[in-house]
Amino acid sequence: AIGIGIRGEWRVESGENTNRLAAADHRFAAVPASAQKLPASAQKLPARLIVCERTGRWALTLRRELAEAGVRVWETRTVADCWRELAESPASFVVVELAGELSGLLHRMARQPREFPMARLAVVADRALADHQWLMREAGAVHFLCSPRKVGLLAQLVCRHLAQTPPLHQSLTD
Repeated sequence: AIGIGIRGEWRVESGENTNRLAAADHRFAAVPASAQKLPASAQKLPARLIVCERTGRWALTLRRELAEAGVRVWETRTVADCWRELAESPASFVVVELAGELSGLLHRMARQPREFPMARLAVVADRALADHQWLMREAGAVHFLCSPRKVGLLAQLVCRHLAQTPPLHQSLTD
């Protein structure tokens, strides 16, 4: 069972074990790139758009929407693969599909602000899962989307985030 508890905390209950994870307010904020202090690992690789889903439907829709902007879409099929890609490019924008194991995704989302503070995460889902929107937002999602027809706002968030991340610094030795 999953529920939102007192003081904005949410918990995932499985069997006898109950894990409480604090859900902070991680709304998308416009912070100038010059004011952001990045860890050394985030300065080495450029930010990218990572889409984690099983079917490729959302990635295809985002590719069409972002074609003119020249944004490349990196696809993964599992949340574990997605987090490996995020570790390589920690300031990325991640779009993850809500499907299957909900508690595993919530645990990753709860750790994301500590592990990858410059990354932003949006959740896409089937309309049948629309009731989970506020749970996903409490867990740190900057956007929740159930219809590929409304991908325009998500594309704008992606472009804004990628524009705000510092460019890849290259030297003659790189």
